[in-house]
Amino acid sequence: MADVDRLLAEYKEAHRDSGGDADPRPFLARASGPDRTVLSALIEAYLERAPRRELDSAAFTGSASALLAEQVERSLAGESGMWPAILPRLRSRARLRRSDLVAQLAARLGASAQQEKVGAYYHQMEQGLLPAAGVSETVLDALGKIVGWSADALRRAGEMPAAGPPRADAGAVFARTTRAGAPMPAAEVPESSLAGDWDEVDRLFRGEPPSA
Repeated sequence: MADVDRLLAEYKEAHRDSGGDADPRPFLARASGPDRTVLSALIEAYLERAPRRELDSAAFTGSASALLAEQVERSLAGESGMWPAILPRLRSRARLRRSDLVAQLAARLGASAQQEKVGAYYHQMEQGLLPAAGVSETVLDALGKIVGWSADALRRAGEMPAAGPPRADAGAVFARTTRAGAPMPAAEVPESSLAGDWDEVDRLFRGEPPSA
């Protein structure tokens, strides 16, 4: 996504030169499709980190801006590229609850009997915990059909920015917040659902099993 990188750099320069008054819309207009969505998320994240006025911490906590900042932080610190920032937006645009998306994804993968496991892996994608390189084209194609994106666009979003080191809080992430800000019950996506012998669902989301 070289164009996204360039447009983001140009916007940052304009923002600094204007004293914080640069309009992002002309830069977004120069991007299209998936690139525009990614650029929008990156610009919003940049603006949250470079506020033009003193931040009202009480108002910020639990707000949509706080959630976006957290999602982008997961992207920068995790292993799933921009998926933590992009996938929740695509779900929202498609008017799908996560449980509904997971049910559709499991059905498209022929894994309805393992919906809980598919849900656990999808949750890791949104949290930045699943290495993007291991997720198969089959999964991305099925997911793209549900949220209205191409598999290629999802792959590129998963590759940007470069994956970071494994997260130390992998277990704790399962109790983070949902889009509405309410605590997500750990039982909704239990880590235990990923235990056991390596099967087809594992292969679809993580590739071939590691050598013994």
